[in-house]
Amino acid sequence: MDQALGMVDEVVGLAGFLGAAFGWFQAVPWLAPAVFIAALGVMAWRVWKLVGLGAAADEAPGPDFKRLQSLSVRKFVPWLKENLRGHDAIIDEIAEILDQGLALAKQGRTLGAFFLAGPTGTGKTFIAQLLSQALFPESEPLVLRMNQFKHPDDVFTLIGPPPGVRGFELGGALTRPVLENPCRVVLLDELEKAHRDVHHCLYDILDTGQCREKSSGRPVSFAGCLFVATSNAGVEELRAAGDAEQDKAARQGRFLDALARTGLFEKPFLARFTGGILLMDELDPLRVAEVACLKLARRLREYGMDLVFTSPAVLLEAVQKNEEFKGYGVRQIGAYLEHKTDGAIALARREGRKKVSLDIDASGRITINPVDAP
Repeated sequence: MDQALGMVDEVVGLAGFLGAAFGWFQAVPWLAPAVFIAALGVMAWRVWKLVGLGAAADEAPGPDFKRLQSLSVRKFVPWLKENLRGHDAIIDEIAEILDQGLALAKQGRTLGAFFLAGPTGTGKTFIAQLLSQALFPESEPLVLRMNQFKHPDDVFTLIGPPPGVRGFELGGALTRPVLENPCRVVLLDELEKAHRDVHHCLYDILDTGQCREKSSGRPVSFAGCLFVATSNAGVEELRAAGDAEQDKAARQGRFLDALARTGLFEKPFLARFTGGILLMDELDPLRVAEVACLKLARRLREYGMDLVFTSPAVLLEAVQKNEEFKGYGVRQIGAYLEHKTDGAIALARREGRKKVSLDIDASGRITINPVDAP
């Protein structure tokens, strides 16, 4: 604010100087025009800076590279595997690649970019949230729902509309948050739903690790950003192309070809995901039940309650024989559990409970019951 007021004072002073230049014209005719033009140019430049359009001359706030280079995902691997069951190999692969990106962090490149493909409910979005919590606990991941970028003009939503267009002062949905906080996880959710022009814009960002915000002209560095894209598309093609016996490079080549054949992505764009294409396929039913129990325990902790754990095997057996569950399917155990326990959790919270149990009767009916006095 003080800086803005200072610039206003300077502009007012320059305006007065312009008035004085007319007086000089009478005394020194050959000098006054040059002084007038110079003063006019300086005033225009300061006004440009005042309204935010001159910010292109400023350096983008870059990340703290020493801090980034000191980070390691490897030490979080046990915690990641504890919270995301059934994807140990993928977690190991991400940790190895991301640690390389952190060690080599510099301007002109991102920390890494991963393309996670797989059916709904396999943990693609969740792993981005976990990585954000591990690396940047002070920042929420930047979530971009790519189904909101279906039109060519949505490129401007991403990097900001041109000056003068309504809302330009807010900047881009991608660029402005990164300008404000240059170290964060960027989640490109359901990337296949974005327009091809948006893909092209992201191609440049992933390729160079930077861009210029269209609204302000400010350079934006993504050197402190980890990009995670998710997609439900091409799962069958990836399953057919995948082979556990293949070496990683051969498998990635087949994955690139398989996704390109869907017509939803161009191969050069997919190749910009330096962390590769990772298939997060469906978990077996017992793993799904295990994840559902973990999520329930985590949700209760957010409300200040501990869960007396129920065996995932018991939960799975119970819900499978519950008639009401048949409309959900095994992959939706978590959604079913949340639906059936919301009311009881709310009641336990109002009563000030600190510990509850997940109980299942012979018919498969699920209840949450307090195990401590209010």
